Amino acid sequence: MRTVPLQKRLLLLALAGIFPLALSTGLALGALLREQRSQAEQAGLEVTRALATAVHGELRRSIAVLDTLAASPLLDADDSQGYDALARRVMETLPDWRAMILSNAAGQVLVHTGFPHGGMPQAQGMEITSLEHAMHTGQPSVGHLSPGPHGDWGVPVRVPVRRGGRLKYVLTGVLKPEIFLAVVQRQNVPPDGVVAVFDAANRRVARSRQGNQTVGAPPSPTLLQLMASSANEGVGVTRAVEGDRVYTTYVRLPETGWTVAVGRPTGAVEAEARRALAAYAGGFLLSLLLGGAVALTVARRISRPIVALREAATALGRGEPLRLAASDIIEVQAVADALGASAEQRARHEAERERLLDAERVARSAAEQARQRLEQLASSGSLLSRSLEPEDTLEAVASIIVPGVADWCCIDLLDAEGQLQRGIAYHADPERRRQAAELGQRLRGAAETPGSLAWAVRTGRSYHAHFGAAAELDEIDDPQLREFAAALGMRAHLVVPLVARGRILGALAAVQAESGRKLGADDRALISELARRAALALDNARLYVDAQAAREQAEQASRAKDEFLAMLGHELRNPLAPIVTALHLMARRADPASAFERGVIERQVAHLSRLVDDLLDVSRITRGKVQIERSPLDMKAVVERAMELVQPALQGRQRPVELVLTPQPARVSGDAVRLAQVVSNLLTNALKFTPPDGAIELRLAAVDGWVEVAVEDQGAGIAPELLPHVFDLFVQGEQALDRRTGGLGLGLAIVKTLVTMHGGTVAACSDGPGQGSCFVVRLPALQAELPAAASELQPAAAGPAAGRILVVDDNLDAAESLALALRDAGYEVRTEADAAAALLALDVFDAQLAVLDIGLPEIDGYELARRLRADPRRAGLRLVALTGYGREPDRARALQARFDEHLVKPVSIERLLAVFDQLLARPQG
Repeated sequence: MRTVPLQKRLLLLALAGIFPLALSTGLALGALLREQRSQAEQAGLEVTRALATAVHGELRRSIAVLDTLAASPLLDADDSQGYDALARRVMETLPDWRAMILSNAAGQVLVHTGFPHGGMPQAQGMEITSLEHAMHTGQPSVGHLSPGPHGDWGVPVRVPVRRGGRLKYVLTGVLKPEIFLAVVQRQNVPPDGVVAVFDAANRRVARSRQGNQTVGAPPSPTLLQLMASSANEGVGVTRAVEGDRVYTTYVRLPETGWTVAVGRPTGAVEAEARRALAAYAGGFLLSLLLGGAVALTVARRISRPIVALREAATALGRGEPLRLAASDIIEVQAVADALGASAEQRARHEAERERLLDAERVARSAAEQARQRLEQLASSGSLLSRSLEPEDTLEAVASIIVPGVADWCCIDLLDAEGQLQRGIAYHADPERRRQAAELGQRLRGAAETPGSLAWAVRTGRSYHAHFGAAAELDEIDDPQLREFAAALGMRAHLVVPLVARGRILGALAAVQAESGRKLGADDRALISELARRAALALDNARLYVDAQAAREQAEQASRAKDEFLAMLGHELRNPLAPIVTALHLMARRADPASAFERGVIERQVAHLSRLVDDLLDVSRITRGKVQIERSPLDMKAVVERAMELVQPALQGRQRPVELVLTPQPARVSGDAVRLAQVVSNLLTNALKFTPPDGAIELRLAAVDGWVEVAVEDQGAGIAPELLPHVFDLFVQGEQALDRRTGGLGLGLAIVKTLVTMHGGTVAACSDGPGQGSCFVVRLPALQAELPAAASELQPAAAGPAAGRILVVDDNLDAAESLALALRDAGYEVRTEADAAAALLALDVFDAQLAVLDIGLPEIDGYELARRLRADPRRAGLRLVALTGYGREPDRARALQARFDEHLVKPVSIERLLAVFDQLLARPQG
């Protein structure tokens, strides 16, 4: 429950009596203030109305003058020259007028006193809204303040001149703004106020302050906001042009839309209210002071004995003697007697309590020390496991020991070369820690000095010592260790080697200095256990760092390999694309004389394309992820295809490859292309390492349910240490500087993978360098008969196609050959070499489908596709990516760029035409 002092409660009681009077007085004062403000506003409106009436009277006077001049018989006679003379005589009597203008019904100026006769402008030269109003309504009109031909401000007042029921002239008098300033100054304006006159366009015509400087300016923002209401009169607080807050009243003239505003400083209007408020506040404050004084006098007579009781109770709590004074208040005296009895009872219990507390204190101290050690051991596991960084681990070890167990913790660690390096010198004070780190880099105890960290690392033993006084430090033999101990103020220390998994990692030293504590048996046991756990944590951290470095190196190598293979595949595929297209065109011409050569080229291109696919993902080969298409086949045909593949390498050799083939069929179930790749890889390997006059023999035989292919050569041979790894990825023997026999080290690894996938085995043997080598492949034989050999596929006759296709490729051969093939199929084709040209071409060539290469200069195919998709004019355009980038991420990126299809070079024309037909037949939308 919230407590309240007695004096405060009595004061609140007095205030409660005064509050109703203060409230009623405040309500009356508020009503008075509202009445005074209402009277001030009404008085301001009366003054503003009077000013508005005077301004309106001035405008009516000007209109009356114009009406008189409009009745001149010179106008009946159309005597403009005579009327010009009359107008100029009248202007001499009107100093507040700037000019008089006579215009005909077409708006052409006939008389203008502001110019010499005959030199007046043809147009009015001022705002014409009021002129049009007078001409259309036939009523006088007052225009907006505007600059004239000479740049002087003026207000046009216009009167139509009608003769015979129709408009004949419009007579205009241009009034100077000073005439309205004079009208304002003639009125009874409050001396501290400001008056402003605005036309219907809210331009300032006149102002009682700084009149000439503010002509033509708009009202202040706050005044403009006040005048924006639809009412013709209003009152509010605004900001004057000078920035002062003023009470403003305004009156708008309905006939002309002009507005007169009068402002008085808010201080002048609110002065009476402030005086009334000051009188009320003074009276209320006086009432408070009188009531508070009476309440305090009564409260003191009651609170003094209560304060005495409080002091007695405080003395009782401190165990001091009680000094109680008699009181004439019965309740207070009863409390005093009770306090005296309590003091006597407390004295009896105090002695018993002190005895029990001493016994409990001893037990608690022992339990607390044991608990702290257990907590330190428990927390050490959590701290040491938070990070695998060596620096964080050292910091965690030191923070466990300092300051709970020792004043200092020093740790030295062995580096990779076995040299002892300072790891950390830890103290609770960061400045002393920095100083110790600097000393530790300069001062090192020798490995022969017992108690040094180097000695603990060398011997694998712990060391403990106490120094009763600083003078005992002089007994340390090693000068550097003695200087370091003196700088730390060492009084005791324990050095423990850090041993993990049977290996010494460094040493830890716990040092007592300014605290003067000793290292007892429990402390030493705790430090030794912490050192053991720290050694394991440091070893784990070191292993983690090594593993991280190894993984980072492996990832960098893998990324470099993937990037190299992707680029290599792209560069190899690009020249294959026009070759495939050219073959298609040759086939379409149906020249039987080149059928054999076309077949050879087609098989080689298909084989090379498949090899490029494998090259782009070597890891896929090593994991056995290469897909094979099994079918019954004769290995003799595989050998023939392999010989065809290596035919270019055989040119120039003095001795051809000797073939020893079994006369019986050598049937297997396998992928003809992959097995041809196996045999050609073995032959290529033999050709690279065998001199041109060396013998190479290929044997094919059927042995005990197996088909055996052996390639034997008399070449460079294989070293014994290399022979067990010859089928590993990227493994090569020693190469000459010219690397004419070099390669990527993939051939034999691919051979082993493909043979294993066919259920076979491959083995290599060699008697050593210079003794030649032999590779033997064994595949399971197939007993069933082979089907009849399929005839060479001829290009299917394609029906005539229709459509417009744009081909974009910076390889001109690829673009032009593809265009020829598509035109031959019936398409209308246009080719471009870059993205910019393609975008321009689409403005004149309404393509239905675009074939885009990805590796375009400046703007690549992905960006070109995004620009085309963003163009609403190309909403129905189909996009096909035809590129040498064939990895799965490349395909995903193409589809993300909103390509309809992603094709990898080289692709057959039949496949292209099928894709194009499918895309062009798909409904747009």
